[in-house]
Amino acid sequence: MNEYERRREERIARNRAVLERLIASDPAHAALHAATSKTTSRATPRVDSKLKKKTARRVDASDLRRSGRVRKLPAPVYTTFDVDDDLGDANATRKRVKMSETAAARKPSGTAAAARKPSAPPSANSLRALDARLWDVYVNYLGLPISPPPNDGGLKAAVVRALSPVANPKFSKMSGIQEWKNCVALYVNVGDKHGNTYDNVFTRAGSRISWFAQPRQDEDTPVIRSIVKTATMDEESVEDARRRAEEGEDAAPRYVDWPLHLFCRMEGCEYVYCGRLKMVDFEPNKRPMKFTMQLLDASLLRGSEHFLGLLEL
Repeated sequence: MNEYERRREERIARNRAVLERLIASDPAHAALHAATSKTTSRATPRVDSKLKKKTARRVDASDLRRSGRVRKLPAPVYTTFDVDDDLGDANATRKRVKMSETAAARKPSGTAAAARKPSAPPSANSLRALDARLWDVYVNYLGLPISPPPNDGGLKAAVVRALSPVANPKFSKMSGIQEWKNCVALYVNVGDKHGNTYDNVFTRAGSRISWFAQPRQDEDTPVIRSIVKTATMDEESVEDARRRAEEGEDAAPRYVDWPLHLFCRMEGCEYVYCGRLKMVDFEPNKRPMKFTMQLLDASLLRGSEHFLGLLEL
């Protein structure tokens, strides 16, 4: 075991211990976990801590829709951070500008809108012209790293390959923001190549993440507007999706048809798919703008050692 792997194993063990103490020491956490575990007792157990990247078996999305496979997602690990923001967080002490529904829905200012040239229509095989295969990636990779094929070290290209409905689409290898026809994908480094996590990236037991836009982007940048609009959108819970699947409904569209998704990694490592993001608030007057996002699938991700390896609780 090299130094990076040793640090990673220690971090995973620490994070597991923190989650266990969080649930055990706070009656509110314990009560919530007990109540929700009853509703998910028939679910498949959490992601095995010994699961290896190469053993992840790809599943056909159409089969999943027919069989209601949302029931086979890992059992959620809840904390009260997931339902009550007023409990606070020792790691989230900095004041933030609260995002209002009016601000989220407002139109671009006249000056900025007039100065901004309309985007050229996308080429046929660019990401902006393609619908990302969100459900396929969700059921195959949630909480797991997306590895490139042998002899192909393109780590971001591996994610694009998993999302894309066509072979070899055009995309920028340098940008941490990808615009698809049906969503925006954010690529975030949460630690350095030595395995040290950056400060204050994840908060609230892994259910929040801080993210910074590019310096030139503002509230009227189209991709930023796509991110901001998630603040007023209603998401579906995993319990509701499971219930619909058990009743024979197609769980895929409502549950995963969401416009903002997160891929995180330690620098130089494979990206781990961290599910759906919802904007909580942001600081529009700073450059670069700082956003606080909610990980809508945090309760599922906490069962993954790959996700726990990205946190510093």
